[in-house]
Amino acid sequence: MSNSYHLKYDLRQLRTFMAIAERLSFRQAAEDLHIAQPALSRQIAQLEAAFGCELFNRDKQRIRLTPAGEYLYKQLPSALNNLQTTIDQTLKVASGHVVSLRLGYAGAAMSSFLPEIIRQIRQQLPGCGFEFAEDTSDKTIESVISGRLDIGFILYCPDNPLLTTLPICCEPIGLILPDDHPLARHEQLSLEDLKNETLILFPRSMNPSLYDEIIFACQKAGFSPPSIREVAPRSMAVGLVAAGEGVATIASSQQHMCVKGTCYRPLISPTPQIRFSCITRADQTGEWLDMLNSIIHSEFNV
Repeated sequence: MSNSYHLKYDLRQLRTFMAIAERLSFRQAAEDLHIAQPALSRQIAQLEAAFGCELFNRDKQRIRLTPAGEYLYKQLPSALNNLQTTIDQTLKVASGHVVSLRLGYAGAAMSSFLPEIIRQIRQQLPGCGFEFAEDTSDKTIESVISGRLDIGFILYCPDNPLLTTLPICCEPIGLILPDDHPLARHEQLSLEDLKNETLILFPRSMNPSLYDEIIFACQKAGFSPPSIREVAPRSMAVGLVAAGEGVATIASSQQHMCVKGTCYRPLISPTPQIRFSCITRADQTGEWLDMLNSIIHSEFNV
């Protein structure tokens, strides 16, 4: 442990200092604190020795704060309040309350349902803070399992005994095309329209269930994609579409990601679905977790 934590004074001495500084009287401060004046004087002598400076100027007529004492008197209340707040928050954590939630998410979740969930958490857990981390679903799963994140909102429902997985909702995928592509003339497309196209997808390892569902849907439509490019992140896929390197699948809620040279087109139903879910560690407990489950069940009827 750092030597900076080996303090030569204690909270009792600091409280005694504050009482004397407010009264500018050792006698009155001793009465307020219900201790003998010699004991009070010893505490201040010990505090000054620990600091290596005088905090009071003393004479027979009155006592006054030294410049060092004035500074300590101004700064100490906020320091003590911060310490008390830390202790209070520690007790909340110990009793299952939460101070700050570390929340990981896939971009499509933040573009869809997640802001409403965050808003409700804020309403039901006043004072709760958040640490946000956007990442791919596979990376978010790793972070939740390792304990680096408390919650993850991802694009499929993993079957992992280390996780508790709560399905949230499904969302159809659509397509991003070059805006001068012949298919861009149509208001909506079918999978059969892609039989001659290079398909730009996330790497399978990032979302194996959705990747396989897309490939299976293509096969069911009577073809296998003649060429597949696996890229991440999504912004790179959109850029490749703009460059004319293929067409990319994307969640319908993320169609705003279209850049100059691209356009979004929905797919005719039935289409592959993104299956959003919320994940936590299987051994995770706490009042916040019960509240989160209640919000999800209420909002999405799961």
